[in-house]
Amino acid sequence: MAKRKSKKGQKISKKTLNIVILLAVIGVAMASLFYINYLGNHAFDITGTPTTIVYNTDNNQSVKVVSYLEGDPLIIMRNMFTEDEVSNVYLLFKAMPGSVPENSNLVRGVASISEGVGRTKGAIIHARELTPWHKYMIGIKLIGSASKPVIYMKTPNLNGVDNRIVILNEGVMNIENNNFEDVVLTSDFVRTVILGAY
Repeated sequence: MAKRKSKKGQKISKKTLNIVILLAVIGVAMASLFYINYLGNHAFDITGTPTTIVYNTDNNQSVKVVSYLEGDPLIIMRNMFTEDEVSNVYLLFKAMPGSVPENSNLVRGVASISEGVGRTKGAIIHARELTPWHKYMIGIKLIGSASKPVIYMKTPNLNGVDNRIVILNEGVMNIENNNFEDVVLTSDFVRTVILGAY
């Protein structure tokens, strides 16, 4: 009888062990999802004291550039996309639903920047709709680094509230606009800077 109780006790132990393992796997999965969500929510966080400079363009307009890095913002911006280590450039945006006029300005902006990068460094350009996965990749520095910089087109549908270019760090730059018409202006300015023509 003692042997039977021992076998029964072993079966219960295996069940308990399986339950503990299952709970541990669920716990790790939940913690991972929480961490991924945290990284995504903080991908574009700002730290430090900014330098703000307003540049006049050839067509009597102005572009505000805010940089959280030390040094000349134009040199920083140019180097971000033309250094030898740059292999990929990510342009992240969010188009408006359907075929609306705003999307044509967004397309022109993306094309302008793509041309500037392509004519200088020849890096591979990935123009993509922004997803939570991109934010996560920025959070863990798979992109948004010195070798894989990111340009985030923060338009009104992505809560763009100002017309400015913001250099967050050595691998992430926001082009923020509170209207779609100015996307072309700021994008053309970035293109001009990348080409070294400003």
